[in-house]
Amino acid sequence: MIRSAIVVPSYNRPAQLAGCLAALVGQDDESFEVVVVDDGSPQPLSRICTPYGDRVRCIRQENAGPGSARNRGAAETEATFLAFTDDDCRPQRDWLRALRSAHAGQENRLVGGRVENGLPFNYYASGSQAIVDYLYHYFDASAGRMPFFTTNNIGCSRAAFLHIGGFDESFERAAAEDRDFGIRWREGGGHLTYTGGAIVNHFHAMTLHQFWRQHTDYGAGAYQLHRAMKSRGSDLPRMERLSFYSGLGLWPICRMGPRGFGLSILIVLSQVAMASGYYQAARQHRFPRRLDAAGRFLVCSL
Repeated sequence: MIRSAIVVPSYNRPAQLAGCLAALVGQDDESFEVVVVDDGSPQPLSRICTPYGDRVRCIRQENAGPGSARNRGAAETEATFLAFTDDDCRPQRDWLRALRSAHAGQENRLVGGRVENGLPFNYYASGSQAIVDYLYHYFDASAGRMPFFTTNNIGCSRAAFLHIGGFDESFERAAAEDRDFGIRWREGGGHLTYTGGAIVNHFHAMTLHQFWRQHTDYGAGAYQLHRAMKSRGSDLPRMERLSFYSGLGLWPICRMGPRGFGLSILIVLSQVAMASGYYQAARQHRFPRRLDAAGRFLVCSL
């Protein structure tokens, strides 16, 4: 029986997927398979997977979002341990073994590893990674206080994953489904364990427009998360203290000195984008839009 399965959701990024698969098939762990879930790409991604033969399986589904793709991958394998990464990531050679070692066969343990920016000369990729680094630092991930792990570097028991229902597929965009998953894992009595030895290099090239869009999506996802938590009777996350936000904005300067000033400005911009996304999602929920007979948007109050 296959011990581990690496699940990779992918949509229309063949070049990134090729780089990811080259890193995954070189893992030094034993008895594992790679399950790529093609989430309805315009051009099927099976051609990227075929050269690897039985080492990589490609499953195609209609476009339904990354959460659905991850759930499909977990359902299609019989491996006892699941590892998740994304198609724009390249895990280091000992990544899977490090995740399994930190998991140590504990059913209630969700393991998260370290993510490093693979594009240090892309300003917006660096800014986005700086935010993640600060969160792991602020919540002291190594002490088990991190409320969630990013889904490009996690591992867990397949049985436990299925028991909590996997990822919430109502999060169609890659925004907040990781936070929701971590919260539900804890609510189910599980623990989050961080290991700095499981390293993934993240190659997410961005422009200013893409950076803004990513963080407005995060804001919209946060609104959706709060609605989902309220509907199931969960306590909503508390508002962080002012020191959290000041520390976030100053994080690059504290780490890099004056060279980090530009990244600090970018982080402030990300928070404006998140607030904008949250507000827009809340407004859209309260005042959904419909089309009139001429195809123009009308605002309807519920």
